[in-house]
Amino acid sequence: NLETVIQKGRRVIVPILGVHYDEEYYPDPHRFDPERFSEENKRTRHQYSHIPFGEGPRICIGMRFGLMQTKVGLVALLRNYRFTVNPKTVEPIKMAINSFILSADGGIWLDSHKI
Repeated sequence: NLETVIQKGRRVIVPILGVHYDEEYYPDPHRFDPERFSEENKRTRHQYSHIPFGEGPRICIGMRFGLMQTKVGLVALLRNYRFTVNPKTVEPIKMAINSFILSADGGIWLDSHKI
């Protein structure tokens, strides 16, 4: 609605999960599809349709460090271990709707096997 006026000083919370699961930007959003984040696909959708670290002048200052730390950690784990889903994980996985951060109801349980 282009006629909506937000008063100065009003706090606004953007429901990121709602944006990230919007079928307008992500067909079949519940399907695991890493290709939806390819450079080619990124160019075809709105620039603010994926904002895990925020955007603009208040973007998370730890974004690059956090991404690098995650990649290094994943490489170290995947190089030495194989992971399988533990039966304690409830499938299909449902996201917690009352959590400020993205998390699965009941958690995601994995078993690790040394390679």
